[in-house]
Amino acid sequence: MRKTLLYLSLLLGLLYPLSSETRVLPYEESVIFQKEATVYITRTGAKYHRDGCRYLSKSKIKTIKKEAVKNGYEACKVCRP
Repeated sequence: MRKTLLYLSLLLGLLYPLSSETRVLPYEESVIFQKEATVYITRTGAKYHRDGCRYLSKSKIKTIKKEAVKNGYEACKVCRP
């Protein structure tokens, strides 16, 4: 009986998340969000990075992903922004 109740409560927990604010973004919205994500470039590098990447030097320049790609920068393979 206890196992049945446990499985039922786990199943209900998966079907109905605790937070009513949780939602999955449609594909179009998630792509837009990714393009507007803040990334960092450097004066001399050819890659864009997340804040805190070990390859991001002290000359980090804040920009958005869309602009970095437009200007020829590629994603860092370590931090995967």
